[in-house]
Amino acid sequence: MTRIEELLAAAAVDPHATAWDELYEEACHQGVSDGDEAFLIPRLADVAARFAPADRDNALLLGGQIAADLDETSWLRHAEALAALHRLTNDWLPTPTDPQSFSFRLQAVMALERDELWGAELDRIVHDEIEVECPNCETSLFVAFGDDGCFATHEDYATKSEVEKTPLLPATPTELEGVGRRLHSMSAHAGQESVAAALTYLFGRATCTECSTTFRVSDQVQRY
Repeated sequence: MTRIEELLAAAAVDPHATAWDELYEEACHQGVSDGDEAFLIPRLADVAARFAPADRDNALLLGGQIAADLDETSWLRHAEALAALHRLTNDWLPTPTDPQSFSFRLQAVMALERDELWGAELDRIVHDEIEVECPNCETSLFVAFGDDGCFATHEDYATKSEVEKTPLLPATPTELEGVGRRLHSMSAHAGQESVAAALTYLFGRATCTECSTTFRVSDQVQRY
């Protein structure tokens, strides 16, 4: 029995077992062989299906992390199990949780839908700021949307009291389209209003403090 098999056997009996942390470390940080991958992906779907929807975080977040790193060949090889994992997110996503955990849930859903950008980068909203570059002058900017206000700045505003800032212009729900609209809708439907609000800034506009170029924040997440 491989280390991955041992850890999953221990984790499968309890959705909150500490073995999930070890399994995540082993699979996502240490990496897995093709054989372990072939073992793990379908069994994660089986394990998650046995848990109540609200108890699926460890299994489905791990599934999303693995999915985000799969190449085309692996996607085709595990298509059935990945589809099963995705179906299990339907009644899991809206179950009560904190905003940070919900953001990770959204990212897992995107990963299981093969969205290469938001399946890997959506968790950047967790700390209420995103670092991007101005598309015109390439200045590094911190785009912040939280208790400290909603603005863009080219300085480390966490350590400096007087920095140049420009306000963010959020997208209204009716202005959102495509993946932005869908992410916002899923958040609002789950009662995650703070996440929904953050998404209006992620898919809204910021102005560079250096050259005054206005740009869509989400476009620069992809570019950055």
